Amino acid sequence: MQIASGGKARCVIITQPGATLVERHAADELRDALQRITGAQFTITESHKAPRASIVVGPGPAAGAFRGLDLDRLGGEESVIRVSGSRMLLTGGRPRGTLYAVYRFLQDECGVRWWTPWAADYPRNPGLSLEDMKVRTKPAFESRDPFWYPAFDGDWAARNFSNSQHARLTEKHGGKIVYKGFVHTFYPLVPPEKHFATHPEWFSLIDGRRKVEGGQLCTTNPELREEVVRRVREWLKESPEARIVSISQNDWYGACQCPRCKAVDDAEGSHAGTMLSLVNYVAEKLGPEFPEVAFDTLAYQYTRQAPKSVRPRPNVIVRLCSIECDFAAPLEAPSNAKFAQDIRDWSRISNRLYVWDYTTDFAHYIQPHPNWFVLGPNVRFFHRHGVKGLFEQGAYQSFGAEMAEMRAWVLARLLYNPYQDDRKLIREFLEGYYGKASAKPIWDYLELMSREAKGFYLTCFSPTTAPFFRFDVMRQAEALWQQAEDAARSDPERLWRVRIGRLPLRYVWLTRWTQLQRECARAGAQWPLPPSRREVAREWHALAVGPGPQGWRPVTHLNEGGVTPDAFLARFGEDPPAPEPGGRPADPPKDIPGAESPRSTDAQDDLARLHGEGSLCEIRADRQASDGLAIRMPGTHREWAVQFPVSAFPKEARTGRWKVYAVVRVERNPGADGTVFTAGIYDSRARASRAEIAVAVADASESYRSHLLGTVELHPDLYVWMAPAANPGVRHVWVDRVYLVPE
Repeated sequence: MQIASGGKARCVIITQPGATLVERHAADELRDALQRITGAQFTITESHKAPRASIVVGPGPAAGAFRGLDLDRLGGEESVIRVSGSRMLLTGGRPRGTLYAVYRFLQDECGVRWWTPWAADYPRNPGLSLEDMKVRTKPAFESRDPFWYPAFDGDWAARNFSNSQHARLTEKHGGKIVYKGFVHTFYPLVPPEKHFATHPEWFSLIDGRRKVEGGQLCTTNPELREEVVRRVREWLKESPEARIVSISQNDWYGACQCPRCKAVDDAEGSHAGTMLSLVNYVAEKLGPEFPEVAFDTLAYQYTRQAPKSVRPRPNVIVRLCSIECDFAAPLEAPSNAKFAQDIRDWSRISNRLYVWDYTTDFAHYIQPHPNWFVLGPNVRFFHRHGVKGLFEQGAYQSFGAEMAEMRAWVLARLLYNPYQDDRKLIREFLEGYYGKASAKPIWDYLELMSREAKGFYLTCFSPTTAPFFRFDVMRQAEALWQQAEDAARSDPERLWRVRIGRLPLRYVWLTRWTQLQRECARAGAQWPLPPSRREVAREWHALAVGPGPQGWRPVTHLNEGGVTPDAFLARFGEDPPAPEPGGRPADPPKDIPGAESPRSTDAQDDLARLHGEGSLCEIRADRQASDGLAIRMPGTHREWAVQFPVSAFPKEARTGRWKVYAVVRVERNPGADGTVFTAGIYDSRARASRAEIAVAVADASESYRSHLLGTVELHPDLYVWMAPAANPGVRHVWVDRVYLVPE
């Protein structure tokens, strides 16, 4: 079939009487794309017949020219492409099947790619022609949500087959999945400010007390259940377009411990027992009244493990959440064995299992997060185990997050068909978006960081102290991005894309500047960046908040908490002191028994996470410090501004039983009394303190003193923290290092 030749269209586009808005939009999209591809002008004509040399769009009488098709049996997102002689049919089920048929044809047969809302490729082909074909496809998952900020554009979402409720999909796109409530709905359904005073028994019993703060609902209480039924009915009547309603726990722990709830959960071996029992009850009560609605809940944190005997009703969706996983490794790796088993267990008992997956670093949206090569294996694992819907949560509040555009596009492709070669997709995106010359060093960078992250438990809140951010790795990464930038200099659009892509690496350089300079000096290496951190920060900021192509908006969020580029820049008003050449060797503290043991370990301030750097803490030159540098905190706050992750300690000190010391000095005013600083060891996975001290004036000194925090079995989920005590008599708290002595 000849589509165009000699600058002229060789066929007409046919819409049919009764075509929906979506099908008319599909014809418009086809015409516009074919004109860009061929350079010819195409017309759209409404007809109930399919003339020779025509492209029929949508179901209807003209589609009857193609025999052997039962269009009434097509699913709502199922698409059909037929080419027979001089005619082509692009059709599908309603609402979105025909639109998807057009997009599949343009992508698979014409090579069109919509990389981002501002970047697309329409390969020129003035003589476009087609062989006969029969193609019938549908998405692998019923719910497909690549939850990244660039993916919220409605046209991009439709063109990449996302039906996310968060995308700006309108009626012309065929609509989208619509939730009511979406997530963490216990208190929106049963507001404690309205009900706790009169019905405390509706809320969690925790340690013998009914609680609101840090609590949940008492899901076995009969009156509470009826109230939830009433409120869910209200919600669904308020939002008749909703097809899923969420009845889900608050975003914290606090399960009810009353005898009735405890008996159910003990019998089921999981708090999912009471949770699922409540949701089943609501689904049973309201199912006949709302037959098209699914009743959704979470398997999240304390409800993640599947129950022994309770089963989700057919109209119940369970969303299993992967928040505790190691995102540097695929789900079939040993580090993720428990979660993989949870998927298998839920898959065996669920009719509609969804997964809420995490694909960013919420503490640092713009920090390199080497999960790129596990996305494909994980999506395939989900599909093989019967998952029907995938919510791939990324950086959702702003443009500019690390590799956001690539993840959004690759995930969208995988959610339609998980069995594509994900590495090939990544290469395709890099070459299409950044250009072939720049793609090679960027690919090498992805492989470098992924390789260096192996063995590190990469969470969705990983720090800038991760071991793959050490100087030798950063230097290699910087060189690769420089190669990518040099290769794009003749193409202003792609040069801007590469520079935006480089922001995450520079973010780490800026955040760890002093520590990396110290590593550089110790290695006797040449510093690969300009010498002024302040100037590098200004250049970084100008690019982050500067103009971009149509469809782009300046960066506003560097993390989920809302840190802005302006606030980040404010941390770097002054250049820090340069480390001494080669670094000053640090002697063991003289006030620690056994400090000179060969196994004793020195964790200097370059291993610390600094929160609120520039306001809550900062690196300063200090002649009293063991290596000439220390972290200074003003005495005016109580924040855990200085944190030493055990995962950043030397490898031999990340496990085993150790005496842990904080080496600290305090500058205080005459007459100061009370607590001058606090310190401790916290388990981020168990959410529990393992040691804590409060140091009084009498136990502190203007010179460095070693304070024993405790003797602790170390593991990578622990971190050592220090904080001032908001004592007006304290000017500054100085942290030199953490010192470890084996027990």
